[in-house]
Amino acid sequence: MPTLYELMQQHAEHRPEKLALISEHDGTRTYAELVENEARLAHAFTHELGFAPGERSCIWMWNRPEFVEVQHAAAAVGLPPVLANPEWADAEMEFVLEHSHARFIVCEPELAERALALARRIDSLDCVITLGDSVPDAALGLKALRDAAPADAGARLPPVPDDVPGHLMYTSGTTTGRPKAVTFQRDFPRNAPRYDEMLGLGASDRSIFVTPLFHGNGAAGLISALSLGGSAVFQRRFSARRFWPLVDRTRPSYLLTLAPIVHILLGLRPSAFEREHSLRMIVALGAGAAAPLMEERYGVPVIDWYGMTEAGMGTFTRLSEERRPGSSGRRFEGSGMTILREDGSVADPDEVGVADPDEVGEVGFATGATGFQGYLDDDEATRNAVFGGYFHTGDLGRFDADGYFYFVDRKKDIVRRGGENISSAEVEMVLRQHPDVAEVAIVGRPDPVLGERVAAFVVAAEGSVPPDASSIAKFAEDRLAGYKLPESVLPIEELPRTATGKVEKFRLRKQLGDVVRD
Repeated sequence: MPTLYELMQQHAEHRPEKLALISEHDGTRTYAELVENEARLAHAFTHELGFAPGERSCIWMWNRPEFVEVQHAAAAVGLPPVLANPEWADAEMEFVLEHSHARFIVCEPELAERALALARRIDSLDCVITLGDSVPDAALGLKALRDAAPADAGARLPPVPDDVPGHLMYTSGTTTGRPKAVTFQRDFPRNAPRYDEMLGLGASDRSIFVTPLFHGNGAAGLISALSLGGSAVFQRRFSARRFWPLVDRTRPSYLLTLAPIVHILLGLRPSAFEREHSLRMIVALGAGAAAPLMEERYGVPVIDWYGMTEAGMGTFTRLSEERRPGSSGRRFEGSGMTILREDGSVADPDEVGVADPDEVGEVGFATGATGFQGYLDDDEATRNAVFGGYFHTGDLGRFDADGYFYFVDRKKDIVRRGGENISSAEVEMVLRQHPDVAEVAIVGRPDPVLGERVAAFVVAAEGSVPPDASSIAKFAEDRLAGYKLPESVLPIEELPRTATGKVEKFRLRKQLGDVVRD
């Protein structure tokens, strides 16, 4: 399977003037322009800056054409990019940069000074490259680097060892309080053409996606659009107010998104654009009960699906098949998704000689079906997740007799706020440092739009008054991204624990549910 850069080369040869990228505020790129810019940047990273295959880069940007160019260019010469969230606080970025040993970072203009401050503290980070016309003295300008490279740069790129990853995404870090770096093979788009074939898409299709490119959903949306030579439309950051006018102006054929975006779009005031739009399908992770409402209002079928960063798409709702409430559809051939019992055996009605349908177990993906290479510098975490021929997700689910999948619960103790997985352990680790906090437990509070919001149960330190949400936010704002901060704080005399000292969070969730009902 070709790499992302090699795919772009193929498309540039056959359809050079076709638009590959259409950005709401940052211009467009044809396939010819995209490949030339990627080749020039790849040359600059290796020949001008001297970085060698196997060293890592970091992209700290919102959605823009430069994000795509840097990602493809860095991967093409074996400098796997770490995809970083621009909302991360300095402490979060410092951990990610130190853990990944990133040698250079490419960032938004407004993040340049912060990146330079991080570079002064992190030994491995040698170079800060920024966008924009005003470049700080200690940084380099991306445009200047690109434009200084030779026009035939693509012919001079060094070979890359097979074991060098394509890129890295950091998880929420549910076990240790620190995120893990998911590494992907360089032929990351291996499943993308299959997605397009299942959805009936081709080179004539134009996608629009508004989730960030540093997120798995945004990455999948881009690959889905570009793998067959289609076009991708995106906003730098999602704006519901500008969404339908952008659809009207750019005429995309499908939207790939997350359930919270669906809820937000449902909450918009009626618009003249929404009934005359060009969309013929919406593909939304976890759309659930919002899917029929979306279909009724906007007159477009909604395809729900189940998947995750490490494994990609596992199931989806085919347009030609029955919709079943609570189900994310049926798996597709080659996904490798199944249900596993505690002993590692398969509990899957589509497998011969196994359990009856509706048996609940852990969702697993056959290791050969994903591009997941393991967790960077964390052999223990990789061994705990990949064994017996499967990647073990930590999610619980079941298939019915007809092969429809139902998500049941999760083993991983995370809060799912919108499209982000928030580690309760990470938030707890930070909040325990608050002088007025003795103990804290983080759980998800149900929310109809975001799925969950962060709630904190706090035991006050002796002689202290329990801090409120405002106090905690002020304390943690430079340690945690804003979306990870608790939006409700509930004082509690004592956390419920098991005999071995583990917090019984199911009791807290029940108590939280009682508070909501009251």
